[in-house]
Amino acid sequence: MTTKKNKRLLPSLLIVLIAVLGFLWLEQHSSGTYTVETFRDGQTETRQFESLAEARAYMERGEHRALIGPDGEVIDFTGAGIAVTPTDSITYLFKDEALSERQSYVAGGTRLRLLERGHDHLRVNISGAVVFVPLANMTLYPDALVKKRGFYEVRDGDVYHTVEANDNLAGTFLVGPADEERSDRFYTENVRDVFASPYQFASIASTSPYSASELDRFLETRSDSPLIGKGAAFKDAESKHGINALFLLAVAGHESSYGTSAIARDKFNLFGFKATDDDPSGNAATFASFEASVDAAARLFAEKYVTGSYARGPFPGNKQEGINIFYASDPYWGEKVAGTMYLIDRTLGSAYYEQIK
Repeated sequence: MTTKKNKRLLPSLLIVLIAVLGFLWLEQHSSGTYTVETFRDGQTETRQFESLAEARAYMERGEHRALIGPDGEVIDFTGAGIAVTPTDSITYLFKDEALSERQSYVAGGTRLRLLERGHDHLRVNISGAVVFVPLANMTLYPDALVKKRGFYEVRDGDVYHTVEANDNLAGTFLVGPADEERSDRFYTENVRDVFASPYQFASIASTSPYSASELDRFLETRSDSPLIGKGAAFKDAESKHGINALFLLAVAGHESSYGTSAIARDKFNLFGFKATDDDPSGNAATFASFEASVDAAARLFAEKYVTGSYARGPFPGNKQEGINIFYASDPYWGEKVAGTMYLIDRTLGSAYYEQIK
């Protein structure tokens, strides 16, 4: 016999069942229209679908297709494209698709060249390295929807790299002297596809051909630099720790604009020590003097990067080899330091280039 309690319970269960079935139907038939764009020979073909499932099934049956949601957002695509890392945190790069062995890391807003997609990971190319990253929180774009891509080019005998990215990672910077004149743009993540990049891959465990007074002569071209007259600090560190003074000056130039940055002026910190991406000024280390900062940097490079736990090659490098693997979240830090070395060397007569080329 059905009790009064059971009679009251049955309508409630029916309401819950209807709600669940309605939710499941809405998952498969979300409001709005889904668009699949097919990119072929410079032309775009468009088809629209009422359900996400139908749109995704159509997209997966062809190459160079993008699935676009009702609000215009790219949901998924087939073919080549880029993945943009979350802007509010660093992203770790892994050697394996299981994401178990870290290789390096990159800053928020970095554009990674997408090579392959897995269930929960992406295989990507960035700054000379083919690595794996988590799929979660990545923003994906097919090539056809990417308006600007980074590239290398040769201008007036020099190689420049234009980087497209979020925030302060974007821009154009000098990398080094060109092997030959070229007119093309090179869309690649491996600088060695373009030229040898000698400053980027020359050992820093070496002696600079320049004296303290010659380094000061370069610093005098930076009229607002508080490092003018500090050339001896770089040569003393070179003699004490075996780290090239030209390299040390270039890193100081890149990281602190030759001592003019707020961190350098407030904390005598020329090398960005402990200046984390989330709070660079607040977390940066403080030194007693510029000389102390230079000495600490030379010791760190000698003990951790030339030999030691971070040793992956005694040169500025990239995200595949060298100091850049662990020193900086900027994937092109090694190129930028190399370009700064080249600028200083060229100003002083290119004696170092003759030494390494």
